[in-house]
Amino acid sequence: MALDACDDAKAGIEENSDVRGFVWLPKGTWTDYWTGKTYQGPTTVDGYHAPLDTLPLFVKGGSIVPMWPKGTTSWQTRDRSELDYDLYPQGTSTYTLYEDDGVTRKFTEGASATQQVRVQAPTRGKASTTIKVDASVGSYAGRPPARSYRFTVHGKDAPSQVVMNGSRLQRLDSATALASSETGWYTDPATGITEIRTPSVSTGRGFTVELRK
Repeated sequence: MALDACDDAKAGIEENSDVRGFVWLPKGTWTDYWTGKTYQGPTTVDGYHAPLDTLPLFVKGGSIVPMWPKGTTSWQTRDRSELDYDLYPQGTSTYTLYEDDGVTRKFTEGASATQQVRVQAPTRGKASTTIKVDASVGSYAGRPPARSYRFTVHGKDAPSQVVMNGSRLQRLDSATALASSETGWYTDPATGITEIRTPSVSTGRGFTVELRK
């Protein structure tokens, strides 16, 4: 009987292609990219709802994920004046962005640049989340002299203020308002995700953004 019940359940999952039998997550904190729900591994997520356009995608805590600007459809036509990051603060994490012209092999001759990003999650001694972006080091054809940044910070609570190099960024009341503004920040109350848009910054200079509680 137990075997029959197991087979029936398996058949039901196979008939519904939008449901995965299970997703196994190893040790660590994992965030469902689509829903924002957090899981503590090692664990198994049973009956995971995942239609073809939202295949299972989980991001480990501490990850720093560079992204093209929203709406990008081609590497060639991407907006070089903006660089986006998805951030999942946990402890201290660093990421080094590598860039070259993406066309020639001049990177073999040193035509490239790197830029380090460091994210510090809140600690007992400091309640704020800190994002530190260093100056871009190196050069290549087409390297933007300046660009703005959009940070999508995955968290549970909205900050009371967001400060860039000591100056407060404006808090906006909706995602729509943020999309139409050159700078500012907004926290979605349903997800706890904070989106930040910075003013354009010289790629030759570093800067710091703090999400203060």
